[in-house]
Amino acid sequence: MSTAGSTIVLSALAVVMASSVHFLLHFDGAKLTSLAFFNIVIETLAVAVPLILYSRRVITQLEKSRNQLTAMSRRLAFAVDEAELANRAKSSFLANMSHELRTPLNAILGFSEVMKDQHLGPVHNSRYLSYVSDIHASGRHLLAIINDVLDLAKIEAGKMSLDNAIQFELAPVLASSLAMLAGLGEKYGVLVHNEMAEDGVQLKAVERMVRQIVINLVGNAIKFTPAGGAVFLSGRRRGDGAYEIAIRDTGIGMTEKEMAYALMPFGQNDNRFTGKHDGTGLGLPLAKAMLELHGGGLTMSSVPEMGTTVTMIFPAERVTVRSLVAA
Repeated sequence: MSTAGSTIVLSALAVVMASSVHFLLHFDGAKLTSLAFFNIVIETLAVAVPLILYSRRVITQLEKSRNQLTAMSRRLAFAVDEAELANRAKSSFLANMSHELRTPLNAILGFSEVMKDQHLGPVHNSRYLSYVSDIHASGRHLLAIINDVLDLAKIEAGKMSLDNAIQFELAPVLASSLAMLAGLGEKYGVLVHNEMAEDGVQLKAVERMVRQIVINLVGNAIKFTPAGGAVFLSGRRRGDGAYEIAIRDTGIGMTEKEMAYALMPFGQNDNRFTGKHDGTGLGLPLAKAMLELHGGGLTMSSVPEMGTTVTMIFPAERVTVRSLVAA
């Protein structure tokens, strides 16, 4: 309603209210005299004028605020559209660049491996062998980074699907994933304990992604746990049917702010272990994105200098339990 319309309505309401009050207080059954009518007019003006003036001011301010909110909403909608376009362009660029980089990198890895293992004959200079080993190790590290970037870009661009999802028994897959990290645990002097029970739990998911999530999370836990510490992997089925896989370490832990930063792509907290390990800060964000792609989620709890627990959650619709029959 416009300001003029609102003023008319308020004036009419004020007249009706003032007249009603006057009649209730002063009407004694006699006819309406000129003096009584004059009194009604005075009372109406006394009531209506302040009310109308104040109401007009409030209505004007509300209209101004509404116009400002409308303008802000339009600008915000435009900014959101621009951000979505920029994000899609970034994801597409990363996906294309990662693909283009992997092709020559695979050639570098292949040729360096041939030289490192001396398949075409001995390399008599030990320094050359050392250099080739470094080239191969660096290439494998770079390929792992590119694969992580490519996977994250695909998820953000909505191009990674669960078409390859299959139903598999969870405990053996987790055990084999931990076996791949045995060397890393020995390197840093950290014991890895598998507390998963053979409970017949089956998961409908992309097995490669589940392995990658576990390797990323357990690998992080090992790297940021001092020598002599331990990492524990356990699982349980919740009351709502969902399944939780918890990875607990006795490492350096994090604050709330550090946890939030660690979940951001390329987010790496500065601590006494940062310079000792290679990494890009993609492990946690990628694990979180892959879990969310499966309809699940990732939670973290941590206490500085006491350790961190990262929990993977798979929804109930992806979890079944195979009946275990004793032999």
